Amino acid sequence: MDNSIKFLGEDDFLSAMENENKKWRKEHVTRGTLTSFDGTRLNYYIATPKEPRGSITIVHGMGEFWGKYHEYAWYLYQAGYKVFFMELRGHGYSEGKVSDPQLIYIDDYNTYAEDLLSFVETVVVPESDGLDMKLICHSMGGAISVLFLEKHPQYFKSAILNSPMLKMKAEKNLSPFVIFFLKLYGKIFRKEKSIAPNQKRFDQNTTLENSSAKSRSRFEYQLALRKKDEHYQTTGATLGWALASVKVTKDIFKHINNIKIPIDIFTAGQDHLINPAGYDMFKEMLPQTRIHAYNESRHEIFNADEATRKRYYTEVLEVLNGK
Repeated sequence: MDNSIKFLGEDDFLSAMENENKKWRKEHVTRGTLTSFDGTRLNYYIATPKEPRGSITIVHGMGEFWGKYHEYAWYLYQAGYKVFFMELRGHGYSEGKVSDPQLIYIDDYNTYAEDLLSFVETVVVPESDGLDMKLICHSMGGAISVLFLEKHPQYFKSAILNSPMLKMKAEKNLSPFVIFFLKLYGKIFRKEKSIAPNQKRFDQNTTLENSSAKSRSRFEYQLALRKKDEHYQTTGATLGWALASVKVTKDIFKHINNIKIPIDIFTAGQDHLINPAGYDMFKEMLPQTRIHAYNESRHEIFNADEATRKRYYTEVLEVLNGK
């Protein structure tokens, strides 16, 4: 680990984000757009240190955006890595949103994977310029990345999966009959792009207690970004997204042996979204996978309590540095 990196505590986080981190983003982060395989314009960011030791591509989770990774990308940059971050289709400033911009729709996760391929081939590979390329992903981004690695195993040297969406707890209540009925209902009544059951639009009054984080300062920082910018208010899953998510958690286990690179999975013991059975299945099929358990964390380990965050970032950098 690079001992020069000072991980932000709870008390100094907001000040650092408004000052040092903001200055870093202004001076060292560039923004661009690319055209994906079907003409959709996707927004991305690149942070480049003076002498990068490698490149890291971050694939975010459902409803997330660049601002949620300001701190994470900053640490990776300080550790010497060139950082690539693309806002997924239908998220942030990327195109692909439905008529209600707070809802998230996808026809199939292969579309996400093809977008990632466009980003990798158009931006990441040329900009990495021969550097070893590594992957960090979170939640939904984990499902996307596993699918990508199965289809395109030649690009990345290793991958870190944070609370990856390999199996969802919500799936337990969905029998094959219910899934069939929902698909039929969506097609007949054209409801694929309508909000799914039990989903909600953006709520400005949401609380830390109902979130996937434990750090109040980080929760408040990210919520403030959402309140200020409607592009960051994507929150609720559509029926189409929900059905595509159920499908991908089955699809990714069909070709998982195509993955040959080292995989490290970081798991949260208090995760209310992810079924840990998916981690066990993954480890059973790829025994070389390393599991890092964070029993006191909610879904977002990088937004956990201070002791957990410090341990998490320390282990992430050790993994990236080959320890």
